[in-house]
Amino acid sequence: MQKDLKIGLVLGLILVIVTGLWLSAGPGLSPEAKMQEPRESGTEHADSNQLSIINNQSKLPDPTVYEQAEKIKTQKFHIVRKGETLSEISRKYYGSANKWQKILDANRNVISDANKLRPGTKLIIPE
Repeated sequence: MQKDLKIGLVLGLILVIVTGLWLSAGPGLSPEAKMQEPRESGTEHADSNQLSIINNQSKLPDPTVYEQAEKIKTQKFHIVRKGETLSEISRKYYGSANKWQKILDANRNVISDANKLRPGTKLIIPE
């Protein structure tokens, strides 16, 4: 049993030393370092190597920049109440009872008769 304990301690110590050396190697093991060209002696190559790192990073998309190509369009809805007409709904949303046709055109799939709206019907209110 003593022999197994000594072997375990020695292997654990070796594992700790190898891990410490590996972690102290630093950027040599990082993915960015693996993408770099092999280093040669001389300062000219070191400068071009640094430029290649900068160029590689500039090709990557910046995840913090968000561009919006078009404005997000929000859709208004109206739930028909008992006794409401398209003219009343038009007046509420457009300020004019004469724009009821606009609501009817946007809701042809749910309105079968413009004079008889069913309570609870969900209508799209176009811009």
